[in-house]
Parts: sequence; C-alpha cells; structure tokens
Amino acid sequence: MKCPLFTRFAFSSSIIWGVSLCACLLWASPVRSQTTTAQNAPPQIVQPTEEVESITFRQGQLPEVTLTSSLLYRILAAEIAAQRGSFLPAASTTIKLARETSDPRLAKRALELYVAAGNLPGALEAATFWSFLDPRDPEASATKLALSASAGKTEGLVQELVKQVEATPDKAVGFARVIGVLNRMNDRAEALRILEEVLSETKQQKTLVGYMALADVAESAQDFKRAYTEAQNAQALAPRSQDAAMRVLDYGLRVNADQAIASAKLFAKYNPNARQLRMMLTGRLAEQGDFDGALTELADMAKGSPEDFDLLYLQAQVAYRAKRLNQSQQFLEQYVAVQTQRGNATELGATDASNALADAYTMLARIAEDQQLYDQAIAYLGKIEEPAARYPARLRQASLRALQGRVDEALRMIDAANPIDDDERLVGLLTVTQILKEANRNDEAVLRLIEADKKLKNSVEIKYELAMLLERQGQIDKMERYLREVIALDANYAQAYNALGYALADRDKRLPEALTLIMRAHELLPQDPFILDSLGWVKFRMGDLTGAVKYLQQAYDMRPDTEIAAHLGEVFWAQGKKDEARALWLKAYSRDTGNRSLNDTMKRFGIKP
Repeated sequence: MKCPLFTRFAFSSSIIWGVSLCACLLWASPVRSQTTTAQNAPPQIVQPTEEVESITFRQGQLPEVTLTSSLLYRILAAEIAAQRGSFLPAASTTIKLARETSDPRLAKRALELYVAAGNLPGALEAATFWSFLDPRDPEASATKLALSASAGKTEGLVQELVKQVEATPDKAVGFARVIGVLNRMNDRAEALRILEEVLSETKQQKTLVGYMALADVAESAQDFKRAYTEAQNAQALAPRSQDAAMRVLDYGLRVNADQAIASAKLFAKYNPNARQLRMMLTGRLAEQGDFDGALTELADMAKGSPEDFDLLYLQAQVAYRAKRLNQSQQFLEQYVAVQTQRGNATELGATDASNALADAYTMLARIAEDQQLYDQAIAYLGKIEEPAARYPARLRQASLRALQGRVDEALRMIDAANPIDDDERLVGLLTVTQILKEANRNDEAVLRLIEADKKLKNSVEIKYELAMLLERQGQIDKMERYLREVIALDANYAQAYNALGYALADRDKRLPEALTLIMRAHELLPQDPFILDSLGWVKFRMGDLTGAVKYLQQAYDMRPDTEIAAHLGEVFWAQGKKDEARALWLKAYSRDTGNRSLNDTMKRFGIKP
C-alpha cells in the first residue's frame, strides 16, 4: 500500500484554462498573503515588459495585473502550444509570464508544463518560484521540496520537513506530505533515514502516524520486514484503525502471507463495516487462488450491506476467475435485475445504472463466448445502450458473426453501427479490415482502406494497415510509399520502420538500408520481440550469424512466436546445429500447424512434421 504522492500533476491542455486564468488576472481575489524580503527574493524576477501595463501588490491578495491584449495573446499562445504537444516552449513562455506578473498561478502552470515536458530542472525552477510567490501554500512548498529531493538536493531537507509537519495541525496530513517528498528520492534508504530524523525532531516516533509513515517508506525502500513490523506496531497502538490493518495485510503478504491474511480476517470479524480492508482482503485471496475464501468474504459483506449491489458484480468477477461460469452468470443476472430496476425507478442519467448494465452485459457476453455460444453472446452485446460502450459492443457483435463464417452479415452490422466520431469510425474501419483479412478477402480490405485514406489523409493507422495488406499482395513499392508517409507523419512510429526494414531484409534487398531502418525501430522500442526478430533476421541476411542468433534468441525468449522460431531455427541450421533447428521447428509446429512461414521453412529443409 503506497502512500499517494504529494500532488497529482493534473494536466489539461485546454485553451479554456488560459481564458480562465486571464479572467482571474483581471479579477484577483483575496487569498494567501505574500511577503518579499531581500533574504528570500528570487534572483530571476524580471521587470514587466510593455505588455503588462501595471501590477499592483496588495497585502493578503494576489497581484492585480492589468490584462492587455498582448498578455492575453501570450497566455493563449502557450496553451495552444501545449495542446499541440509543444510543452517546453509553452512552459518557457509561462514561466516568463509568471516572473513578469509575479502571479503564483502562472508559476504553478509553468510547473505543470515542465513536468509534461519531462524537464526536471525547469519544473524545479518553476516550483521554487511558485513557493516564493505563495509561501503559505502547502502544495507549493511540498512540490518544491519533492522536486529538490528528486534532484538529489537533500541539504536542509530534514529542517524543512519538520517545519512542514509542525505547521500542519493534522499530523497525518503533514506526514502524507513528507512521504510525498521522500517518495521522489532515488535513494530509498536515505529517504528512510531522513524520515526517522523528522520523526525524532517532531517527537512522532511512537505515534500512529509515525509508525504508518515508517511502514510506507520502508516498503518503498523494499525493506519489507521493517514495513511489516512498523505496520504491526501501528495496529497494536490503534487496534481499530482500518488504515493500519490494511498496511498489515498489504505489507505482510511479502513476509508472512498466512499470518497477514489471518490478521485481516480477524480484523474484519470484529470490524464488519471496514469495507476497504475487506475489499483488499477479497482481492488478495483471489490473487492467491483462494476463490472460496474470496466468495465467502463477499457473501458475508453482502449480508451486512444488502444495498451494496456492486458486491454482486464482484462476486461474478471472482467466480469467473475461478472458471465457475454458471455461478458467475447467476450473479450477473441478479446484478442486471437490480440495475434495471434502479434505472427504471429514476430519470435517465440520474444513476450509473446504464454503465453498470453495460459492464454486466459485456461480461455475460464473454462467458457465452468462452462457451462458444456466439448467438447468445451477440444477444447480450445487443442490449448495451450506454453511449460510450455501444459502438465497441456492436463491433464485437460483428466480430463474433465473422467467427461464425457470416462475414457479409458482420460487415453490414458494422456499416449500420453509426459511430459518433472519427475515433470510433477509425476503429470500425480497422475492425472491418481485420474481418476481411481473416476471411482472405484482402482485395476488398485494400479498397476500403484506400477510400478511407482519401478521406482521412493524415491517419497513420490507415496508412500502416494499408501498407501491411499491400505487402501481403506483393506490392512492395506501394507498401514502401505508404510506410514512408507514416514515418513522415510520425517520426517515432517504430512499427513503420520495422515493417519496411523487415520487408527489405526478407527479400534480401537494400540490406544496409534495412538494417538502418530496423535499428531506428529498435532505438524507439528496444524490448519489442518482433523488432528484435527483424534485427536478427537482417543480421542473418548480411551473413552475421553470431549477431543473428543473439537477437533472435532474445526475441524468442521474450515471446516464443512461431515465426521467430522459424527464423531462429534457420540460423541454427546455417551454423550446423541441425538437431537444435529441427527440435525448435517441431516444437513450434505442435503449437501452430498452420503458420505459413514455418511450413515453408520446414519444407525448404526437408523437415516433415
């Protein structure tokens, strides 16, 4: 159980934010006081430019800034840049505006933008300035400390954290902020040491918040025995504390799972309303395969809280994980009945019944599909009317129809599904493409994608899928054209580099260029097994058997895919390791008899299944 970080850098790139901020600059309201002294004045405050006509500082209030058209333009320009993903320029503009206006809201916004850009020094600079402008804001101070700790700047950290705790009436809140700061430190052992000092200075070592803070930081330092012990100390001090009991369960599972679960069960027995603890216990029991225990716990909770309908859904999930499909279905049918009644008893949208029903019908469809009862699954999916879930449900219906061999009917279902936006329209098109590919109707799929590409010219997904189909048809020149268009639109689209490089390597063409393309893909996704397979295959084509085996073996270890096995076996054969090659191919064939690449490879080398 990890304590939440000191803050969430909730980022919104909406232009509305900029407009709202501008309004705030015009109508500044009284908030926290600000003081500026020679001792703590930041060195980088700049004088207002001509864009800011006047700034008036008022004790206990935000600065009153006269908003000009130029200032408004710069704020909106920064937000538009952020909306387009240009976070660093947006941050630079915003921190400059913060220095010109001395407005802490702009400093905070600059911090968010620097974080979005992944620029820690800039984020620290913005946080420092925000804290200076608004010294009474605990979030500003905590953020500054956290980023300083993250940068390895721990000098004076203990004293600053002590001040934070002592200034906070609720010590639990104060130590939550402390933990948020310490969680940013890379040296977890040092973080634990600093916490111990802070606890000593504040005389909180043997308090509930002290024990729980120690447990949390010890766990993050991977000192699980210490974490478990401190959690037990917390529970001994406060036997009815649900937070302490949850820590005992969570941290104890790594040390003594049986003991931790027994402790949680005992706590639940005497504290039946401890819902969070009991939900955690249920999850842990299910994770360990004790489905009976998890279901018993949920049933007992349901007896005490018959109005808690979500427990029915959770029981269905546990039963499904236990592969008790009939039992799961029974729970879901009860859940559907309850949620239908809730929906009918209130105005449309007044409850979450529609969402709940969508979840239930989706799970019922999955159960039916597991039993190959496709008509039943389709019927369940047809009952979903929740706007956000309706279109995906219709696509799944179509896919199930296609599994039954009724491809044309499946296509008509998708055509009639009425997507609500371009995103849904794109997903629908890709589903159509997949259905046609699986039906070996590649020509139709290509025609559909070409038409879609004319309407959505900048869709990398459409271009990439079209390129893959053209490769199947042997139209390599056209495939290359579309893949290069993908790369032009998105220079970080690793799969495009890999696909083009592999296509060249597989045909023994332009091998140096193929290697360059695949290496670029590897730089972008170094742990992708299919890119590693391509890298090994181009090495093989270039005569580097040692390098080929290195990458192909790594790829196969990560993902024992049939095509990777075909490639690795061929390299073994070239090395004279024919028995190893034959064993690898036959093992792969036993799992996937229909793989064209493997069958062609085995046929070339005279290997019979």
